[in-house]
Amino acid sequence: MNAEVVAFLVRAAREFRDAGWVFTGFHWPVLAGEVAARLDASGFRQLFEAGFATAGPADELPTSTTDFAAFGSAVRWRGSTGEVLGGLVRRAGLVVLDAANVDLAGRVNSTAIGGYHAPTVRLPGGGGAADAAGAARDLLLLHGGADPARLVRAVEHVTAAPAPDARVRLLTRWGTMRLGARPCLLTAVGDGGPLAGRLRELGVETGSAGQEKPPSDEEKTMAARVLEEAAVRGYVVAREALGV
Repeated sequence: MNAEVVAFLVRAAREFRDAGWVFTGFHWPVLAGEVAARLDASGFRQLFEAGFATAGPADELPTSTTDFAAFGSAVRWRGSTGEVLGGLVRRAGLVVLDAANVDLAGRVNSTAIGGYHAPTVRLPGGGGAADAAGAARDLLLLHGGADPARLVRAVEHVTAAPAPDARVRLLTRWGTMRLGARPCLLTAVGDGGPLAGRLRELGVETGSAGQEKPPSDEEKTMAARVLEEAAVRGYVVAREALGV
C-alpha cells in the first residue's frame, strides 16, 4: 500500500467533514467523500451532478457520481442535474473536483494534453465541472497523481475555471497550496517534496508553509480499506496504490 496515497486521501477526506453541503466531483473526490462519510458523516451532506444528495456512507463503494445503486440508502434527495448545477451548487459550502492538470490561477484542463485534434493524452472531459467550479465560493482541487509537472503556469485548454472571488486550493500528495492571484504553498508534508520543487520552478513562494497534520491510525485504516475496495471496483489509481 502506497503510504503517500493513503495520507493524501485522509487529508482530502478531512476537508469534507465540517463543510456542511459538499458538491462532490468524480474520481478522487468520490473516494475522499466516502472515507469522510465512513469516519464521521455528521458534519456534511454530499451533492452530486447527476441530481441527488446523500447523507452518510454509500451501501457499496461507488464507481462514479452516477452510481445510484451503490449509493443506495444514503440517497436523501433526488432531483435533476439542472437543479444541482443551476442553483444548488451555489449554496454548497465546498466544491471538490478532480484536477489532473491545473494551473496557478486554478483553471483545470480535463480536455487534452497537447493539441486538441491530435493530443498526446486525451482526457475524459469536464462534465458539469465548469458549472460547479464557476459557482463555487470555496473550491478544493484534488491532484492525487505522482507527477508535479501537471501543475503548470497556464493550462493549454481551460475546461473549468473558478470565479474571480472564489477561495481556491490544490491538495496534492506533498502538500496543499493556494491558487489564484497570489499562489503559495500553505501546508507541506515534510519539506513539500516534488511539489515544493515544482513551485520554485514556477516562481511560487514555499518558505512560509506550515506542516500537515499526520493521519491517525483510524484514518489510515479507513483510507486503505476504501482503496482496496476501489481497486476491486476498477479504479486504476487504487490498483496503482496497491501495486497490483
